[in-house]
Amino acid sequence: MTHRVPVHAITHVHTEASSGRNSDMDTMIGSAILEVLGPYTRVRWHECFTPVSRLRRLLDGGDPHRSVGLITVTDHANAAHHRLAEATLRAAAAEPRLAACAEVACVEQDVDGEYRAAPEVLVYGGAEPVDGPFGPHYGLSQELLDEIFASCRAPGRPQVQTTRVLRWCAERRLACALAHPFDGHALSLAATLDVISRARFVETVNGGFPAAGSRFLEDLIAFHNRVVAGWRTSATAALRYPTARRLADRIISERRPSLHPWGGSDAHSHDFTRVTMRFLADGPRPTAGDLFRTMVERPVDDLVRDGTFGICGRPGSGFSGLDDIVRIVLRNVWWNRGNFPGPLILAKVIHRTVAIVRDELERRATRQAELLRAVERECDLGRILPDLVRRVDTKQAVLSEPRASARG
Repeated sequence: MTHRVPVHAITHVHTEASSGRNSDMDTMIGSAILEVLGPYTRVRWHECFTPVSRLRRLLDGGDPHRSVGLITVTDHANAAHHRLAEATLRAAAAEPRLAACAEVACVEQDVDGEYRAAPEVLVYGGAEPVDGPFGPHYGLSQELLDEIFASCRAPGRPQVQTTRVLRWCAERRLACALAHPFDGHALSLAATLDVISRARFVETVNGGFPAAGSRFLEDLIAFHNRVVAGWRTSATAALRYPTARRLADRIISERRPSLHPWGGSDAHSHDFTRVTMRFLADGPRPTAGDLFRTMVERPVDDLVRDGTFGICGRPGSGFSGLDDIVRIVLRNVWWNRGNFPGPLILAKVIHRTVAIVRDELERRATRQAELLRAVERECDLGRILPDLVRRVDTKQAVLSEPRASARG
């Protein structure tokens, strides 16, 4: 048997290129600053100040027990702005262990027919390098990113659709994962479950979002994979939880494959390794292409069974979220220090900025609480999983549950 080497990969992280039009938060806060300071102010808000050079220095540095061997830079990309940063393309061309990727903002059709903000997709890339302005690199080219936003639009809308992006990646054999799919969107529970079940890799542990969503996603993957393996909902559970029954029926009728749990730090300011993926690579210095090849070419069942990937780290918390906010606000104050008319105006801007960020986080927390209440009513997997009935279908996969969960 080939000896495999554990390598830690940062699979969800942001740089300064996630600021400006790439960021919905920047747009909201920027509008508020203009209200306070007027249209001619030189004050500009930034969601992230991390240069890609700082991430590159993490490779093979720091704690030897969690030294970073791979980094996928996943800056925000949306219909309004989706340009790969020149600095990231240059760094990726110089370092094959760093890839230029994207976190693509999406919408999805809900059960009522309306399109709403939906889980984002971390689009990584393929096994082979792509051409770029500074030489070949792993990840996405600008042409590929442009094609996503040209080919995957939701009908009649400028935004791309989550399920179309997932299908587009599968057709082109590009690695991808759903980003924190239980947080930060507006879909109903039924539509959310359906979107998640169409992915291959699902970010169950995100360093910026709380553990409640992680626990549910781990249960959901266990449910999905057991249904794939031949387990069925009992008559009692099917009657009590029709949402779960309908999901199971779609998994079976459409022969959807198994799901793999995934993790990412989602770091915007610091603590980049708070959540990493431990990758059992075939050699000590794998490239980003080796990671993507493994994600695309190997069946999920095999990856789970032999532990090729494991999540290292824990979800975010209220304290870690507050810490991120404070750091970003203080960094913005320092960055714009010469552009404020005086201390009173500065205090007003800080107050307004913190209020916007707090309101947005509270909105997301309220939305997640609504989803969790819907889970309890419509799809209580904690009750459903023990009641699944074993009905083996030899045509189905043999995997029964994922072998990965959040750990320190």
